[in-house]
Amino acid sequence: MKINFQPIRAIVAIVPFALLLNSCGRDFPSVQKLGKMTTKLEESSSIMANDIYDSCITKTKYISFLSTSKPSQISPDPFFLKEQHQKYCDDSKKPIVISVKAANTLVINYIQSLGKLATGDTVSFDKNLNSLADSLKNLKGKGFSVNGSDVDAGIGIARFLLNAATREFRREKIKQAVLCIDKDIQTYIGQVSTPSGKESVSDQPETAGLIALTQKAYINGTLKEEEEQIKTYFSTYIAAMTRPQTHPVDFLKLDEDYNKAINSLRNRREAAQNYIKILTQIAEMHAELKENFQGKGKDRLSDAQLQDYCQNIYTQKAEKVAKEKAAISNDKDIQNVGKIVSEYTKNIDTLIQDMDKNL
Repeated sequence: MKINFQPIRAIVAIVPFALLLNSCGRDFPSVQKLGKMTTKLEESSSIMANDIYDSCITKTKYISFLSTSKPSQISPDPFFLKEQHQKYCDDSKKPIVISVKAANTLVINYIQSLGKLATGDTVSFDKNLNSLADSLKNLKGKGFSVNGSDVDAGIGIARFLLNAATREFRREKIKQAVLCIDKDIQTYIGQVSTPSGKESVSDQPETAGLIALTQKAYINGTLKEEEEQIKTYFSTYIAAMTRPQTHPVDFLKLDEDYNKAINSLRNRREAAQNYIKILTQIAEMHAELKENFQGKGKDRLSDAQLQDYCQNIYTQKAEKVAKEKAAISNDKDIQNVGKIVSEYTKNIDTLIQDMDKNL
């Protein structure tokens, strides 16, 4: 199986900011790189989401036909057990896949919108994101859930995308987008990040957002359950071989099949862990960009000013504010943004490639 919780491969689109290193109106190779990275990340996160269901079905294959009951007990019909588990996967896991894909797509759409803003292109909006709130609320299953703040953050990001599309935001909106959407991005991803060089909480246990969804529900939930079922299955058959040495071929076949199953699990687990690293890198990059745009010294926007400034992001009044404060207007600002994005892009590109290899 090639599997997001993620959600959740689409987050590497941060490359767009690299465009700001150049003058307006040009066609840069980085645009093409951005497209390839986001496409690959989206494909990989979709595979991960599919595995929520596929892994459940895989467990059905490992329901043993050998009795594990005590002699005095009646062994359940394995065909009935398989049928019941298949129904459970269809009823409980398949709907979750759709919601997880929607959750991952939101982050992808946001990153892609920044790329379009950077090139002066018009932002488009995926109408499917209109049902984002319902999709997030439907993430209910064993271990699959998001809290209210995650849903609110997702809605905030979706509102920005819709507004950017309907009001045809242009390049000058990049700064405002980063400053005003950063809090939602950090909450939604589940990574409260700080710029490089400052104390980070990236190593602390995550309790919410896409990162928690991937770690808790997928890695420690879906994959762990599949692993336990596989071990039980092979242990049952090996235990039934009273003298394995007299059946070397059968024993070696069991050992080979077990190793294949475990290697598949290991690869998917590593892919999910790389996805978490990608999400973390995106959150940290976004936080550093926000810090850069917020300014320093007397020119720095205070938290109070920032709050007032961002309240206008969905209104026509924001146009005047954007022109006065949100425009990227000096070479130093542009160079700083380009440097930040360039550093993170290298790491993310490598992580995406590693993630794809394990799917």
